[in-house]
Amino acid sequence: MELGIISLLLLAVAIAIGFFRKTNVGLVCLLFAFVLGKVAGIPTAEILKGFKPNLFINLMGVTLLFSILNKNGTIELLARKIVSLAGSNKYLIPIAVFLMGALLTGIGPGSIPLLAIMPAIAIPLARARGYNPLMLAIIGCSGCFGGRMSPITPEGLLSYDLLRQSGLDAVAAVRSIYTAQMISGILIALAAFVYYKGYRIQMPEKGTEEKLSGFTGQQLLSLLGLLVMAVLVIAFKQNVGLTSFSVSAILLMCHAASEKDSLKAIPWGVLLMVSGVSTLMNLVIKTGGIKLLTAALSTFMNSYTAPAVMACTAGVMSLFSSGLGVVFPTLLPTVASLGQSVGVNPVELGSMVVIGGTITGISPISTTGGLIMATLMADETEGTDKKGEEMKLFMELTVWALGILVVLTLLAGLGFYKIIF
Repeated sequence: MELGIISLLLLAVAIAIGFFRKTNVGLVCLLFAFVLGKVAGIPTAEILKGFKPNLFINLMGVTLLFSILNKNGTIELLARKIVSLAGSNKYLIPIAVFLMGALLTGIGPGSIPLLAIMPAIAIPLARARGYNPLMLAIIGCSGCFGGRMSPITPEGLLSYDLLRQSGLDAVAAVRSIYTAQMISGILIALAAFVYYKGYRIQMPEKGTEEKLSGFTGQQLLSLLGLLVMAVLVIAFKQNVGLTSFSVSAILLMCHAASEKDSLKAIPWGVLLMVSGVSTLMNLVIKTGGIKLLTAALSTFMNSYTAPAVMACTAGVMSLFSSGLGVVFPTLLPTVASLGQSVGVNPVELGSMVVIGGTITGISPISTTGGLIMATLMADETEGTDKKGEEMKLFMELTVWALGILVVLTLLAGLGFYKIIF
């Protein structure tokens, strides 16, 4: 059997083990990369090249900085203050929640930490302001989906690196993908607003308005550090990882947050997943596995169906695995050659990978949907049929995830996203 086929099979088995055995896919991929490398006679130095230390440093630096801001309450208070700007204008609340998710995601942390915060903010806010809690949670998470491809988020950094290695103009590609992703987030938010009749507000009981405290000295220092990081990276083109580490060091020296808690809050599992999959993917590329995967996908594609097939493939994969850790590293390396072989703009295919690998995260078996369920069920009053409500909510989120994926596939097939490229 060809090494390329073996490498693809190992990647598929790693994803399956991660899903069914609840084991970090990155760890399994590192095991398979070591075995495959030795069988293929690839030197250890070549195997380790796939680990990409620069990418790891960038991801770790950004997530450390935002774990500090999360631990000292800066991000959550900032989010609540953004929403409070709507004041008594209750009809602006869904817009404020969406913009809050998009803005706070796009300024650096990416969607992973913000998706953990959004349900906890949106659901109590919905009950206080008379909105459907599930609707406002979906709108807030849609904002996070829309903002996740900013060039300084972990998602943006990973996509830039993968597209650059494919020979594409990565800066322009990530910018276009960001636009497509934001449009998709807006469409999902609008769909939720219309479906749950967000224009019909049920007036809540009096006394439910929330009074917010001011920022503490530590939080103001954290906001200043965040601003400095953004300016240095965006305006002065400094390395985002080293800049984030530098700002984090200053904040920790000033005791802006607990160093121990901040280090614990780094999503080490995600970093390991990204790096492990990247290591195995490097060998998949070296052994010709990507060419085989591209050829297999191209058999289902032509210039009309390629975007739809890619969107559906990414969406289905994302139902069972991490978009950032598995879907992006697996499919983005294929878009350049696929685009060339079927006559489609590879950036459009890249957008379908990113959007498809994101939107099904609202499924209850994914992190986002799971957090929405947990927050909603935690607020259920005693005496309700929690088991029945839980199953109803599970099915509702499942229908949302699959419905969104079907609509995305149809829009991609009809050429909706071509207007962006």
